[in-house]
Amino acid sequence: MPKIARRVAFLLIIPVIFCFVWIINHYSGCGCDSKKLSFVQTTFLRSSFNRTQAQKENVRNKNNARLVAAVDCKRIVEGQKDEIANATAWMANHSKITIPDAEYLNLTSDCKAYKKVHGFLDFIVTEEEKQFPIAYSILMYQEVEQMERLLSAIYRPHNIYCIHVDLSSPKEVHSAVNAITGCFENVFVVFKKETVVYAGFSRLQVDINCMTDLLQKNGEWKYFINLPSQQYPIKTNQEIVKILQIYNGANNIEGVTGNRVVPDRFKYVHKYIPHDKGKATIHRTNVTKSDPPHNITIVKGSAYGIFSRSFVRFVIHDERAQDLLEWCKEVYSPDEYYWAMLNHNPHLGAPGGYAGHKLYPQTEFTLAQLTYDVVFKRELFLDLLFSFCTLSCYGVIYHRPVLPNCTLMTPKYTSLATQLKLMLPSME
Repeated sequence: MPKIARRVAFLLIIPVIFCFVWIINHYSGCGCDSKKLSFVQTTFLRSSFNRTQAQKENVRNKNNARLVAAVDCKRIVEGQKDEIANATAWMANHSKITIPDAEYLNLTSDCKAYKKVHGFLDFIVTEEEKQFPIAYSILMYQEVEQMERLLSAIYRPHNIYCIHVDLSSPKEVHSAVNAITGCFENVFVVFKKETVVYAGFSRLQVDINCMTDLLQKNGEWKYFINLPSQQYPIKTNQEIVKILQIYNGANNIEGVTGNRVVPDRFKYVHKYIPHDKGKATIHRTNVTKSDPPHNITIVKGSAYGIFSRSFVRFVIHDERAQDLLEWCKEVYSPDEYYWAMLNHNPHLGAPGGYAGHKLYPQTEFTLAQLTYDVVFKRELFLDLLFSFCTLSCYGVIYHRPVLPNCTLMTPKYTSLATQLKLMLPSME
């Protein structure tokens, strides 16, 4: 009799154990509701789980990429410094398992399984998001896995993505990216690739090439955002859409004048100096450079920004924009001047650009500066440019955040939206 009782008890406890294991597996890695946070990709949500081995073992659970029970995801997403420090310490004590570039050819042989395991199906999309598609470009040279993590974090099926792989990148990198993009209808490799030289014109040309392809491929996207593969979003796609809706067609392109424009970069002609080994470099000559065409004032900004679709069309098709692009070929780091000069010279009439002192005659601020002062000095979230932040994470860090203390901030832009709608030009 005791033996029968033990068997019955064993049989009864099996379903309980099964359910318990399922719950742990389903919610592991988060001290929160994983369904609510499944679309919030953060630098700490991925673990050192060997996805390559998981493929070999036919493991297809979407949560297998994030089995990090040692940290509280919710607190990380909220920007709690102690939990971020805890996660950072955890990573320091656990080895990183990377995916070799060549392995992506095997992983993508089954596109459906690849998308599931690597987080491309792990999100919730609202109707509001579907009605507001966004175009992205991602610039990369190496570290395919890092690019893939960024792509999976910002991926939505209604958006469109242009990937630029440096022409000088190893063949394995090109093959891996081609394999990844082959699994998607809305992700593609740019048609014309460039060999990117630091501070050279080729860096600017990369974005022009992606803009050209994006205009030809899709007529629905509202905004274009250019990113390096070493950055990572700390805002969801839905939050990004809400921000861009507030922009209402305006661009967010940094612009400064005065002593901060670094005159040596454009007062003299800069030339490419080829090298027998490695890439060419940019050197300043003693030849004085001509002034910009069309009475354009020199403004310095950032290589990265948020560009309305109308502004992108202006860049590609306006004759004055093309003349300025030609002038930029002999400038050091022209990508830090071209967008800013088009956007912050009101007489050009660039769509979504700075309209001059008519909007705010009592200030000396450009739109980007005004947004920064109003938003960030009050610690309120709005500016998407700083929503992409290079943090300490699994991956290669090539540069620091634009803001010294880039933190995860809860969006509190309800009242601020009203203020900004008064400042942003109507683009109807």
